[in-house]
Order: sequence, then structure tokens, then C-alpha cells
Amino acid sequence: MAQRRLVHQEGGVCVNRAGNELLKFITEVSFALNDVTLYLDTHPDDCEALKYYEKYKKQRHQAVCEYEKCYGPLLAYNVNSDNKWSWICTPWPWEGECR
Repeated sequence: MAQRRLVHQEGGVCVNRAGNELLKFITEVSFALNDVTLYLDTHPDDCEALKYYEKYKKQRHQAVCEYEKCYGPLLAYNVNSDNKWSWICTPWPWEGECR
């Protein structure tokens, strides 16, 4: 995951334009999680598969948090809606405009 930590903030402004790379990593890890979830449906006691699931679940969570810190919510249900619906304020993830 150290290689993937390409995005950080300085004074609330992202200083690295690695959003597309981070989004690609999130997609890859999500695919791995979906795949192992299907496997665990038929092999619920496989300890190795459970460890694999936990490892990639943690990596995905960290990557999503990093992405959202710089680029806004990745999914609509991750929006902080305390005082404004911010989902519409930035380009959507699928628009490919990670700034």
C-alpha cells in the first residue's frame, strides 16, 4: 500500500494528481473482494480466504478514505450532508476528472 499513498493534502489542497491511479487501485481491490465474497459463499470456513478478505477490505477502506479526502465522495452514500448536498460539487468519479 505504500506505493499507493500518492495522494495527500497540504492546506486542504491536493498536491498530487494521482487520483486516477488511486481510483484504478480501488477498482482492482473491489474486484478481488467481490471474487473472494463469492468463494466464501461456498467455503465459509476457509481461514485463508477470510484473511485474504480482511486484508483487501482494509486496503480498500484506506484507499477510499484517501480518495475522498482529496476528490470528494466516491459514492453518493458517503456524502457528508450536514449542511449541503456536496455530491454535485465535484466531478463524479466516472467522469475521469480527478484533479
